[in-house]
Amino acid sequence: MMDVQIMTSDICQTMGDVMREIDAAGMVRGFFVLLGVNTITNINFAALLEQHKQTCKKDKGAAMTLVYKEVAWEHPLISNDKSFLLAADGNTQKVLMHEKYKPKSKEATISLPLEIVLQHSEVKLHHNLVDANIALCSPSVPPLFSDNFDFQTRNDFIHGILINEDILASTLYYTLTKENQYAAAITNWKTYQIVCWDILHNWAYPLSIETGSFYKNSYMFMGKHNFRKINSTLSRSCTLKEDVLIGDGTHISDMSLVSRSMIGNNCKIGNNVEIQGSHIMNNVVIKDNSKILNSFIDSSCTVEENCNLEGVIAASNVCIDADSKHKGHIFEELKTENDKTLLKSTSESGTEWENESSGDGEDEFVGFEKEWSDSESFYSDDSSAVSSLPESPVPEDTNIFLQEVIDSLARGYEEKLKCDYLILEINSSRYAYNIQLHEVNFYVIRALLSMPVLVDSKSVLNTVKDIIKFFRPVISNYIKSKSSIMDCLRAVEDSCIKNEWLDGKAGQIIHLLYEFDVVDEDSLIEWHRDLKENESVLAGQSSVIKFFEWLQEASEESEGSD
Repeated sequence: MMDVQIMTSDICQTMGDVMREIDAAGMVRGFFVLLGVNTITNINFAALLEQHKQTCKKDKGAAMTLVYKEVAWEHPLISNDKSFLLAADGNTQKVLMHEKYKPKSKEATISLPLEIVLQHSEVKLHHNLVDANIALCSPSVPPLFSDNFDFQTRNDFIHGILINEDILASTLYYTLTKENQYAAAITNWKTYQIVCWDILHNWAYPLSIETGSFYKNSYMFMGKHNFRKINSTLSRSCTLKEDVLIGDGTHISDMSLVSRSMIGNNCKIGNNVEIQGSHIMNNVVIKDNSKILNSFIDSSCTVEENCNLEGVIAASNVCIDADSKHKGHIFEELKTENDKTLLKSTSESGTEWENESSGDGEDEFVGFEKEWSDSESFYSDDSSAVSSLPESPVPEDTNIFLQEVIDSLARGYEEKLKCDYLILEINSSRYAYNIQLHEVNFYVIRALLSMPVLVDSKSVLNTVKDIIKFFRPVISNYIKSKSSIMDCLRAVEDSCIKNEWLDGKAGQIIHLLYEFDVVDEDSLIEWHRDLKENESVLAGQSSVIKFFEWLQEASEESEGSD
């Protein structure tokens, strides 16, 4: 069990002050991990800390190893934050140069000191790294802060070490996280939105809504990355399009549309409201016929009828008048002795929301990005100087995952391996490709019905029966709830449509699953109803029709005997 000690101080105003306080109290004597409170990561630090210790054995002056995440160079976490250029020794990963730029900087050239090139046989240049405020530190770091009172931030420390390396007898190194590891820092509202979206899409697994890492109360998954608290209420005519999180006690009324947005607890969303690309905090009321685009509405705000807000920030307890139309404005609450007044300011107010614009007059839009990032994969390794994103799409991880599961199951079936080992292999592949649980349920069944042994089988149904019998423990591990049973049946539907060897055999396959107690009658009836509503080709297949006729007769006979 981890022992967490929380220390407080009334005199510390910067990170440098904290490090000097730690050094004076002698609280840290060994190697340690330094990270900011704004860091979100799923990294296992034990291996990285050991790597830093090995670096220190080779270089006694190694003070810090900086941890970065390599991404596509057009990733929004770079474009919406301070980007930087890192130059390092290609053989040792020793940092030689670290230069930051303002967000959306248009500087087309870099200045690289000649001695860096002349003194090293290989120099690596990185311009596509995300700084998640993570550093692996040696015991010498706190004393270095104590000896240099101009070190107030981590950046001060980095630049001070690089400039005075010989005087301070200290060096810096860097390392990159693995492809399946997530690391990011929330530095402004736009990066806050991006990180929220990444969590919703499970890039930070096992830190996810699904596992309850962030939220202890249960959420209901509704498909297309939509989650809602069980006791939230949705009108039958409202629409959750995609990437939506609905909090506890929130109500969404008739004909309202929510897309790529997060709504907090106890919010009241009126009729015919459109919310896109926005964050709505707790206890917010948005009345009828309003439109909220790419905005941040803080707690206890009220948006009256017929408002149109785009790129707006509203502080807590703000009331926006009916029929208002605002774009790129900030609303703050000013409290006086007698009343409350609203101050409306534009993007010239110099807030952090502006993301420290380069000042060229082109950043007038204050709110979130007008469209959420299309760079779905945080783990893209496209780091070329010329973007090839439109021409070179990221490989679809689900297809790779499906193929790996097919290979594992085929080998297990042939070699008669224990199902426990196969479950471990499937879970390893799941974590490697960040596959959500409902997708795992679907693809495990797809894999079972896509095994090579079925392609060449002269008696497909007998082989399917043997497969279900052999892999029953695997199936039981994943198909055990109502939602997972529906995933299973959808996988059967997909397999029978796509796999030639299953053509016309859907009814017999679901009959086998029913006999092995993989699926239940209620789920089958619900799935059959969905087939008809969606006009699936299986709905009119004779084997399916015959099975459900048999199921109905069996059910009636059972009721009659009771």
